[in-house]
Amino acid sequence: MINKDILASIGTRIRKAREELSYSQNDVASMTGLTVNTIASLEKGKGASLNNFLLTCRALKIQPRSIFQEDIDLSPLYNLPPSSKKRREINQRLDDLVYHSDFFVTPKRVADVLKKLNSDKSDSNKFSVYLTAYCKEGELGYVKEGNIKKYVKKKS
Repeated sequence: MINKDILASIGTRIRKAREELSYSQNDVASMTGLTVNTIASLEKGKGASLNNFLLTCRALKIQPRSIFQEDIDLSPLYNLPPSSKKRREINQRLDDLVYHSDFFVTPKRVADVLKKLNSDKSDSNKFSVYLTAYCKEGELGYVKEGNIKKYVKKKS
């Protein structure tokens, strides 16, 4: 099911709930502050916002979860670009080094991290940014030796 079909199904369930309560679209519009056209669009599965959906659920006294009777396939419609996949892999590998190893017990340069993760030297600026983020979180600290930063695990 693509989103269009899902929204149409949700709209149908909302319309049925409204009709079971013998409310008109005008009644629901009065209770929500929305226009009749907005209610009609919501019931057709068009132009729905989360806010309008919740306002309508309140008016009809239905829990939003009851509208979602079956699981929705949540697979993304598009794949992540290779650059995003690479960034995620790097972040996961760095997380392992920072949180689940003793690698940073002794101060390490970016070059040491690149070597440990078999990463290309051209990524050194990215790694500097990533490691600085761990410093901001308080997980790592750094010591400066001349112009060189060495990152080290902060003691708890």
